[in-house]
Amino acid sequence: MILFLSFICLSHAYAYEDTTEFLYDVSEADTQQEMWSYVFELMDNKGESVNISSVEPDKLLKPASTMKVFTAWWAMVKSFRTDIFLAEMLKKSVNHMADETAQGLGGVLEMEDFYREKGLQISDETFQAADGSGLSYSNKTTCQVQIELLKLIRKDKDYERFKNLMAQPGQGGTLQNRLSSLKGRLFAKTGTLKRTASLSGFLETSKGTVVFCVLSDYLTIPVAEARVKIDQLLKKHDQLVLKP
Repeated sequence: MILFLSFICLSHAYAYEDTTEFLYDVSEADTQQEMWSYVFELMDNKGESVNISSVEPDKLLKPASTMKVFTAWWAMVKSFRTDIFLAEMLKKSVNHMADETAQGLGGVLEMEDFYREKGLQISDETFQAADGSGLSYSNKTTCQVQIELLKLIRKDKDYERFKNLMAQPGQGGTLQNRLSSLKGRLFAKTGTLKRTASLSGFLETSKGTVVFCVLSDYLTIPVAEARVKIDQLLKKHDQLVLKP
């Protein structure tokens, strides 16, 4: 009975992305240098895009829970999950929902084949899927591949439907207490591991939609501090786009 209760407690503790001591791969070298990668692109209403800025766009890093965007879009295209299910999975970052979805669709190799067929540049150098949630430290992606995915979604007829399933400032979910100045315009997926913080999604502006991906990995600063830096990047690029 004690073992059973312990299992329940652990399952509950890791049900969501944001926990005090998130999963930590002890085999990962503590001496690994902190790495940051990001891409910001502006897409106009015609679907044409202009690069705003990028840093190390092809660096292969852990996506953490931004991996769920790959899983959720795959599920939507395949009509495998309801919007209510996907909203719960994305907004609250429920890991078991994402993993069960990926498994139900055939597993991570099927995911890679699906996106390869959709035109994403999927290879061992750009994308390595280990699960549907982003929990595994074996998941790796580049910001550039995530941007390709976000642009694919932005051009799709179901874009409005999908973006409203994502976390938003001021609403229940992982962005509830972040980026309040972008409320109503930011639709994104957060990512958190022990030494990883990420954010990917869409920022609506009067000049078009900014698609963005920010990955920070092997952090030597607290995750909370990395989130502040990510939020500052979002605000900075919002101002750049809106600048006359």
